[in-house]
Amino acid sequence: MNIVVVGRPNVGKSSLFNRLLGRKRALVLDTPGVTRDRIVEPAEFWVRAKRYPVNLIDTGGLGEGQFKEEIKLQVNTALKEANIVLFVVDIKAGLTESDRSVFQELRRSGLADAIPVILVLNKADSDAAEESMHEFYELGIESLLPVSAEHALQIDDLKEMIVDQFFGDQEAEEEADEETDEDAESVEGPELAGEVDAARPPRIPHIAIVGQPNVGKSTLLNSICGEKRTIVSPIAGTTVDPIDLKINWHGKDFVVIDTAGIRRKNKTEQGVEVLSVVQTRKTLERADLAFLVMDGETGVYDQDEKIAGLIEEMGCSVVLVLNKWDTQVENDEFSQKLAEEEVRKKIRFLGYAPLVFTTATEGIGLERLFRVADHVLEQRGVRVPTKDLTEFVRAESEVHNPENARFYFVHQSGRNPPTFVAHVSDPKKIHFSLSRHLVRALRDRYGFTGSPIRFHFLKTRNTGEKK
Repeated sequence: MNIVVVGRPNVGKSSLFNRLLGRKRALVLDTPGVTRDRIVEPAEFWVRAKRYPVNLIDTGGLGEGQFKEEIKLQVNTALKEANIVLFVVDIKAGLTESDRSVFQELRRSGLADAIPVILVLNKADSDAAEESMHEFYELGIESLLPVSAEHALQIDDLKEMIVDQFFGDQEAEEEADEETDEDAESVEGPELAGEVDAARPPRIPHIAIVGQPNVGKSTLLNSICGEKRTIVSPIAGTTVDPIDLKINWHGKDFVVIDTAGIRRKNKTEQGVEVLSVVQTRKTLERADLAFLVMDGETGVYDQDEKIAGLIEEMGCSVVLVLNKWDTQVENDEFSQKLAEEEVRKKIRFLGYAPLVFTTATEGIGLERLFRVADHVLEQRGVRVPTKDLTEFVRAESEVHNPENARFYFVHQSGRNPPTFVAHVSDPKKIHFSLSRHLVRALRDRYGFTGSPIRFHFLKTRNTGEKK
């Protein structure tokens, strides 16, 4: 079931979305127009001790702001997939002309008659507010409920109303089926014990698209999914909330996440933009791979290097993406080589990351981008047996070991990112040049293309017992 949250700006749609979801997913700020793209998140409601899986869809405020036409397109797209609509209004502000205008849009589209619409009177955290709810009856919506998303008032009642509106007839049919099944079971006997659940499906890889503003991140996402999934604008800071999108590329599933552009601190405005940067950082924490998108027209900046450092700090694998490559006059192999040399020179510490040239507006380079991404994700999951790893590291430590540190055994402790622990006689004897040599040797031997490598050294006695 798809539940779409609509309404004019600043009525608390994102607060309600977060409350129904059970976590802070959408940015909430006392400023109109914070949400612009539509945000889709799976959730589950527990009503009367039963679980109901749903999809929650948050949308931008209709009718106002510099992106009003783009937001309207996103809302209309969401409504085409809706099974139920939560029309949110501000009960304290009363019924406004903007509220009437939004509802007329629902009427003209035919949705108000085709699917259930629940009028959610938000910010009802006082008796005085609820006394003014009578004026909202003029809209003619039968199902309405005063709630307070901020204070979690009557949220459970709202979930129950949603379930009753959508699952009412279906539950009646299921109860009838259950009675039939119980009768059949009494004849056939109980099921055999010892059955096991199916194996849990592997986690779908998450890819975050990050970079400075206006480098083409949202255009790249739209090109990947083949539709205008996010708003594209030359105005810096258009994307605010991270947008998760599940895609299937040649039979393989990925979750691609568009993020807000990260500017230098001295240029970052307070409020929405600061919160957006925090959201981007959280996105990198849950991502397996990052596409670091840079502007092929203007070149690589210091800020690109800082974003690259953030990606490595978070432990993400990374693919460098030089976008807008069609703007170059000499778009040939030689100019690509020169451009790659510039990128490598500017971001030396990501020498292990592959580089892909793209033109997101035309979809050029996407095939190669996902081939490379798939290879990087495969390399990220490489597991090295402890015996082989120990023998290899011991041999490599003989090549360059200025402090004569003794290696007892080495094991791989994790794969996200690839992490190794070496048990040695004295970690203080591990010179930085030895650590760097071991990381390079591991890459030469086992790959780990595009992934940062973590190497830890623990003091251990020669028996293998830790002190």
